[in-house]
Amino acid sequence: MATPQGKIRFVPLLRLRCPYCGFTPLQANGSWFYFGQGCKTCDYVYEREPGYFTGASWMVNYAVSAVFGCSMGALLLFKLPDLDALWVASIVSVFLIAFGMWFIPYSMAIWLGFDHLIHPLTPADRYRERAPGQGLR
Repeated sequence: MATPQGKIRFVPLLRLRCPYCGFTPLQANGSWFYFGQGCKTCDYVYEREPGYFTGASWMVNYAVSAVFGCSMGALLLFKLPDLDALWVASIVSVFLIAFGMWFIPYSMAIWLGFDHLIHPLTPADRYRERAPGQGLR
């Protein structure tokens, strides 16, 4: 059922599913901004420690949002050259806020996949063997 350690499938991550089994939703009880503790199907741990997903918002979400915003601003300036720069900045800002909020779970999923690809879990890190609230050693 689970793929070998160090192997992550990224298509399930983009569908916000467990990267190992591809079945269990990453999000906790349908929440948009919070992930569950781990996969109940394959015992895959999502969050290694408190604040684990902070890097997702700083490194993934902001980088992707910056590229999206710069591209959108350049496209607006190219397609509508008479549009004032203040209007371009205002339009891009509104869309960036919406895009950033929408992209949060995807940035967390990408962060999860790359981190577990680089630093795979050991058998001692299984989800069901941890006490609630206990971080990984």
